Amino acid sequence: MPEEAGGLAMPEITVRPAGEADFTALTQLDLSYTAGERFLALERSGSAPELTFALRWQTGEPRERIYAELTEEALRRALTGGADLFLVAELDGTIAGYLMVVLPRWTDAGEVTDFAVHRPARRHGVGRALLESAVVWARERNLRALWVEPQGETREGIEFYLRLGFRVAGINDRWASNRDDEPGRQTVYMYLDLR
Repeated sequence: MPEEAGGLAMPEITVRPAGEADFTALTQLDLSYTAGERFLALERSGSAPELTFALRWQTGEPRERIYAELTEEALRRALTGGADLFLVAELDGTIAGYLMVVLPRWTDAGEVTDFAVHRPARRHGVGRALLESAVVWARERNLRALWVEPQGETREGIEFYLRLGFRVAGINDRWASNRDDEPGRQTVYMYLDLR
């Protein structure tokens, strides 16, 4: 483990392309998170065609959610063509997170479609290292931006993206179901300008 000048041990983070040998470790990651204790709620005012929309932080009841249930089959599909970039991060030699980017044919920007860090490994720089590696990869391909679509209830994720320079570009209150109109359930579109 590398040491910082003050003698504190700093975790060693390695980011690399994913491989089939990583699948078992990836399926065992704790991808749970607390949602809803502070969330972005959509507020509307006015009447058509002059509507005003605002996203405002509100407080609510915290609840545990799981980001994804990873299976080896789904990971294999991503590795063999479902994702244009599939990275894993190791924290002190142990798989601690992953990130996938897809390049839709209709744009010169990349979508971060899957991105998660093992719950015990959060706040150690794993997420930042994964996203910074994706940014380098995207710039090498001359992409104009990366975008991501978190739900309004994922406060920690939204704040993480904002700290790394992402901006809110819009919302969708009917992305997955009619329940998306409930406070905190809206999809928040965020992007990072790479040019």
